[in-house]
Amino acid sequence: MRKVLLLSYVCSTSLFALVNIAPVDIGARPGFSGNLSGSLSSKSGNTQKDDYSLGLRAQYDQGSDYLVWGTLTYDYGTARGVKNEDKTYAHVRTIHALYDNDWCGELFVQTEQDNFRDIKARSLAGAGVRWRFLNADDWGKGYAGMGGLIEKIDYTNPQINPNENNSRLNSYIAYTKSFMTASKVSYVGYFQPKFDAPSDYVTSHTVELNIPIYQKLSLSLSANYAYDSLPPIGVQKKDTAYLTSLLWEF
Repeated sequence: MRKVLLLSYVCSTSLFALVNIAPVDIGARPGFSGNLSGSLSSKSGNTQKDDYSLGLRAQYDQGSDYLVWGTLTYDYGTARGVKNEDKTYAHVRTIHALYDNDWCGELFVQTEQDNFRDIKARSLAGAGVRWRFLNADDWGKGYAGMGGLIEKIDYTNPQINPNENNSRLNSYIAYTKSFMTASKVSYVGYFQPKFDAPSDYVTSHTVELNIPIYQKLSLSLSANYAYDSLPPIGVQKKDTAYLTSLLWEF
């Protein structure tokens, strides 16, 4: 009955691409793995709206020394025939064990595009150290990361918003807790101020609940809040999203 109710809920809710945000440990799942999400939501009549999205995460876990994962998402939407969303996001990260898997080094690259935030292309690369400060069956797992990144932002309208080249502190907190055998709740929060102007910062917070439905299929509910203290001209400081997705693991 629980599975039927969950499926009914998913079928009646707009879906968006989402890939699992839970942090991972080296050796937890050796070999290749990942998950895929895709959705289509369409409304007509008094409300005319279409949303399309796709998410992919792939991972290779060497088992003892390193792990590499990458994620790709694409979201597109229209309302009454007018485009109101068009964005892509890609991120690749490698994690290397430094001490007993509690301390790890990280290297990452990322690129994204978002027409409705005036971002033609934002590319960045960074490095840092991750500390697993909590690792208990009853309390879950907690992680803290610290490092730096360099970014290049090309805006759609550079006459209004000049292109940028920045260096930022990259810090984050992540947490994950399993319950009811296979369900999981996860959180990740980032804080990224400029090194030369700390009042110019971006921050984001995401909470996700993942509930298995059938075999490798699961339901993911998430909430995201992002804030840019000095956004491009014409772009709001805050972005909030509440997402419902189907995830298929492989």
